[in-house]
Parts: sequence; structure tokens; C-alpha cells
Amino acid sequence: MDETAGQRDLAMRPSTLVNRGDLPGVRAREKINVLLTAHDPEVAKANLAQLTERHSPLLRQIAREPVTSVVNPNLRNNAIAALAHLVSVDNLNLLTDLAKHDKDEVIRAHAMTALANTGLQLAVTVLADSLDSPHPIEATVARKGLANLTDRLGRTTVEALMRPEQRLIEQPFRGQTSADE
Repeated sequence: MDETAGQRDLAMRPSTLVNRGDLPGVRAREKINVLLTAHDPEVAKANLAQLTERHSPLLRQIAREPVTSVVNPNLRNNAIAALAHLVSVDNLNLLTDLAKHDKDEVIRAHAMTALANTGLQLAVTVLADSLDSPHPIEATVARKGLANLTDRLGRTTVEALMRPEQRLIEQPFRGQTSADE
């Protein structure tokens, strides 16, 4: 019996060399990835300054990708932080959506921090809604974000945007009783 019996000659498909220069979307994504993954804080700050509104669609895409968190969590977190520096309706809507609905509590916390860093009033209601979160990271970030916003916007403004039961209450120092006041 012939050793090649039953085997067919497989057709060879010609391969084509792909030039990344022909794929502007790939080049843009690679550039953003490099800008977002700087380890040196000074370089990261300089890289953030290079990002403009034209980078926002790609930053929003990275911020939405859960798989990015698995491969390189800092990439997604830095994209979320960058969106807070490029304030636009689309960016704020995405940050709000991530802060309220992302499956990962750490991503929700990053989005809340980004919203608080914008210094905008709309962040107050998002953060206030997370004050009673069963996730300690979320609740802590919400409290810190509201404190940040209170410093920037003023206590009266922040409390006016919160429900009455959420309003900030002066807490006595540990060990201090009402008789000490």
C-alpha cells in the first residue's frame, strides 16, 4: 500500500505581509497603550498631557474592556483616570456608568475617584449613592471622594445635592463625648 494513499495535496494559501502602517487603528491603540503604561510618575504625568479629546473614543473603549483588567489592570485604570481629565459628555457618561454598574468593585472605585477628581457637581450624587455600599472599597472611595468635592465645591453645595439622610454629619473625634463638646 502506498504511504500517501488517502492523503490529498493540500492547497497552499499565499501569505501576505501586513504592514502596521496600513492599520491606523492598531497604531493608535499601541500608542495609547504606551502612554497609559508608563511606570515613572513624572513620565505618566507628561503622557497624560499628550492625550487630547481626539483620543477619547479609544480611551473609552479601553475603559470598557474587562479583558484589559486581566492582561494589564493599570491600562484600564489609567484610561479611566485620563477620561476625567478630558471632560466631555460622553466621557462623563461612561465614568458614571462604570461607577454605578461595572461588575468589578475596583473599577467602580476607580471611576468614582475619577469623577470626584473632575470637581463637578454631578459626581456628588454618584458618590452619595455608593456611601452605603456593601463593598468596603466602594464605600470608602465614596466618602473620600465626597470629602474631596466638599473641599472644592463647599459643604453647602455638596449637601444640597445629597438626600437628607446622606448629608454629612459632624462626627466627634474618637474618645470625645457630647459632654466634652
